[in-house]
Amino acid sequence: MYKKKLMEERQALVDEMVALRAGAERENRAFSEDEDKRFAEIEAEISRIDASLRAIDATRKLQDAPEEEVVEEKRAEESVEVVETRAFANIIRQRNDANITKTDNGAVIPKTIINKIIDQVKDLSPLFRMSTHYNIRGKVAIPYVDTANDNISVAYANEFVDLQAKDTKLLAIELDGFLAGVLCKVSRSLINATDIDLVNFVIGKMAAAIAEFIDKEMIKGTSGSITGLSTATQKITAASATAITVNELIAAQDLLKGAFQAGAIWVMAPATWTAVKKVLAGTSNYELNASIENGFAGRLLGKPVYTSDQCEALATGKKAIWYINPAEALAVKTVEDSVQILNERYATQHAIGVVAWLEMDAKVQNQQAVGFVQMA
Repeated sequence: MYKKKLMEERQALVDEMVALRAGAERENRAFSEDEDKRFAEIEAEISRIDASLRAIDATRKLQDAPEEEVVEEKRAEESVEVVETRAFANIIRQRNDANITKTDNGAVIPKTIINKIIDQVKDLSPLFRMSTHYNIRGKVAIPYVDTANDNISVAYANEFVDLQAKDTKLLAIELDGFLAGVLCKVSRSLINATDIDLVNFVIGKMAAAIAEFIDKEMIKGTSGSITGLSTATQKITAASATAITVNELIAAQDLLKGAFQAGAIWVMAPATWTAVKKVLAGTSNYELNASIENGFAGRLLGKPVYTSDQCEALATGKKAIWYINPAEALAVKTVEDSVQILNERYATQHAIGVVAWLEMDAKVQNQQAVGFVQMA
């Protein structure tokens, strides 16, 4: 720690020397009397510090460094993520840690931890991961072309003849900031079990809860809050209220123009995917590839299938199957907020609380990049 302090002092002196020289060069002049004096003083101070540093290095070779200093220097070399993760575990177990901001009822955890939670959410929710993200606080206006009123076109032209002006219309969707939170209660018995990886346990539980919430809001939406895919307009209506056909799946895929096919995926409930596979089992099976590589359930008509419990079932009037290019269709705003430990609130339950907050919104930004099958 002492050596680190000396090195910081030395660097500050070097910076001052550079500033003195730069001032003289900028004004194209020689040093003033005061500047000459200060420059000499700085040189002498640096020489004394260098001598002290050499002495530290020499004595350290002759004997082991004090344990406290070694630990302090090792901690200084550790990444912010490692330090803050250890601090998170310590605060859950109610051990003191200087890297955590204390509050009256617990501690506010650094951004590193909530970033880990969001990373796991992206792993659990492919729809969320593949969407276009805007990490900006407050309202965000995203412009897009009103395709119903887009009259821009290319035509043959002749020299000295004016081109005919065509007009188009730009609209905008506005992403708001809806606050969402998740509370995870951890038993003190679990906390006291030293063989449990508390940080990953808590992060995993909270990420699963947030992923379930985000999937629900992105697929079903909530009136007056996150609308998600609930405003999508391109659809085909199935002939049956409870069954799907191969021709209807082909028609759903063809809702998207060729420009949006690259990167498109199917999204449906697990039970719906089971029903689709049973239908395809009676065909030549060319539409289905049952591969489970790359983290998805399989391939349908050449495109990956992702399943989510938040999708509606094959039932009357339900939006049961989605075909979407998430990067083009969905605009998502997520702002990582905070994670906080609540030590006292659940003391009577022999537990502590871990609460995470985030600001979010999700809307369709391009209707041409998403379609769905609605049951009869």
